[in-house]
Amino acid sequence: MGIATGSLTELNYLLVDDHPLFREGLHRVLSDAGIKKIAEAATGEQALLEVEKSKPDIILMDLYMPGLNGIETTKRVLSRCPATLIIILTVNEDDNTIAEALRAGAHGFLNKSMHSKDIIKSLNSLITGKIPLSKPMTRNMLVHLTAPADGLVCDDPAANQGYNISPREKEILSALALGMSNKEIARKLYISEYTVKNHVRNILEKLQVRSRTQAATKALASGLVKISDSGS
Repeated sequence: MGIATGSLTELNYLLVDDHPLFREGLHRVLSDAGIKKIAEAATGEQALLEVEKSKPDIILMDLYMPGLNGIETTKRVLSRCPATLIIILTVNEDDNTIAEALRAGAHGFLNKSMHSKDIIKSLNSLITGKIPLSKPMTRNMLVHLTAPADGLVCDDPAANQGYNISPREKEILSALALGMSNKEIARKLYISEYTVKNHVRNILEKLQVRSRTQAATKALASGLVKISDSGS
């Protein structure tokens, strides 16, 4: 996953939500943070048209909308613009569609009740390679994708399922599932960020996914890695 810039204000945004008042509030949050390139759409269909027009780097998208929902819109957007980063907006942290949206390619979730400073903090984390998931959402994702486990790395050889993931790559995957950035992974494993980036690229290729979030989700679903609830 990768937007090269380190500044939120240099990116293009698209807000997709069928509630005008919520879009207005979110627009204000981004504007107050110095972000100027902000487009809006009220439906999934409008979002697809706006994607072609404004080429957003980041989309903040409601999960439930009339017509195309957030999951289906995510799939269609990424089929056209695979580099776009999509964050799903939801009010229900226990929603069982979280895993489905991650598999569709969503890069994370934000709760609509979050404070404005936390939204901006999450977006900053996103562009540095982290996966924006609140702790309750992380727990919910684990409930749907993994069995309870105490350890971080699954040592069952059968879980590899032909992916040919090396022990070091499993360590990287475990770190990705915890939402760690390349810099944090490098520090933890005593390797360079360049080496981490190479490992991540190889992991995406081996798992045949497009993003760090999808890699973490697939690894959890297949049992390649497991995370305890306390680790979330």
